[in-house]
Amino acid sequence: MLLPDLCFARRRYVAEVIGAALLSVGREGYRRAGERLGVPGETVRDWRARFGCQSERIAGHFVGWGRALDGSLEAPGAQGPLVADALEAIGVCTRVASLMLGRRAPWSWVSALTAGGLLAINTSTPWPVPE
Repeated sequence: MLLPDLCFARRRYVAEVIGAALLSVGREGYRRAGERLGVPGETVRDWRARFGCQSERIAGHFVGWGRALDGSLEAPGAQGPLVADALEAIGVCTRVASLMLGRRAPWSWVSALTAGGLLAINTSTPWPVPE
């Protein structure tokens, strides 16, 4: 099944809502983020937990794509928590992708570069990799 790039696989909410919930880590609790976004707090908690468990792999994936798109790109240095590093890698990669390939919403790039599987449960990456 093909998904539009504004969605993640097996998720009811669009990528922008999920992304906003992930970006609010450390700034507000999951219940408050859920209220603000119109999502059950437990759903936000689950997204954050899944992202947190995979944050090292997510960071590596997006650094790899960033380098594939711009060979002169230097990987962002470790800033602290792995979740923050993963979000930084996503930001750098989506900025480079928009500059190199055309403007698009950041979480749309995230969906496209993970084939909709950012929050997938798989232990081996099902995401497309740059060659």
